[in-house]
Amino acid sequence: MIPAKSIFILIALVVTPSTILQIYAADDSSGITATVNKPSYQPGDKVIISGSVGQITNSNPVTIIVRNPMGNVYDVGQEKLLNNLFIHDFVLNDDSMGGTYSVNIKYGSSSDQLYFVLNAGVLTTIPVFDSEIKIRTNGTNLIKYGDVSVSTTENAIKISMDTTKIIGGSVNQQYQIPKKIVDTPGGNIVLKVNGNQILCAQSETDTTRILDCSIPSNSNELELTGATVIPEFGPLVGLAISISIVAVVTLSRFSKIHF
Repeated sequence: MIPAKSIFILIALVVTPSTILQIYAADDSSGITATVNKPSYQPGDKVIISGSVGQITNSNPVTIIVRNPMGNVYDVGQEKLLNNLFIHDFVLNDDSMGGTYSVNIKYGSSSDQLYFVLNAGVLTTIPVFDSEIKIRTNGTNLIKYGDVSVSTTENAIKISMDTTKIIGGSVNQQYQIPKKIVDTPGGNIVLKVNGNQILCAQSETDTTRILDCSIPSNSNELELTGATVIPEFGPLVGLAISISIVAVVTLSRFSKIHF
């Protein structure tokens, strides 16, 4: 016969773990679950933080604090819950520090910690009238970009390029293209190299199209085609031309009167 004391200890060993598990599960159900849309980024990318809370406890917003690799506050957001869901996004600046960023998310007594990596890379800019296309690559920039030509009839921008220093078959490039230069609202920009279309991962912010592409070696021309393209003569240039024409006509009439 098993002593009463041993039976009590046996019951305690069976019941106590299940009780602890139930308490832990209840606490976890009121916590925060969150993710970022990518594990790594480049400057100019949009970071999207989304998640949910297990239980709404008050009307306060979810607080999100992003810190750079030095531990300094980089971005702060307070997002209201829609049901139990929240979302926060921001764009990484061109001069952002490379490295691992931390994201602290807090709601009530619950919190969560996320991390993502920013690959700073090398930045190249190509002036296009009063704007510029930004190109970023990790490591050494092996492509040298040259002359730019704009075709308003084809809605295309062509850029000469020198890829002779590429070692291997290709090099990855990220093109940050302002929508006021070339755009396809509701669609994608077509990128061609030496007349052949290159498939690129495309995303966008409110003002910029972002194309991540693999550019092959022995390429000498890049072409970006959209539904709209920056006018070959911007509004200020057009105004200057109009004023010049008026001035010429006025001077001509003035000369006829006095001579």
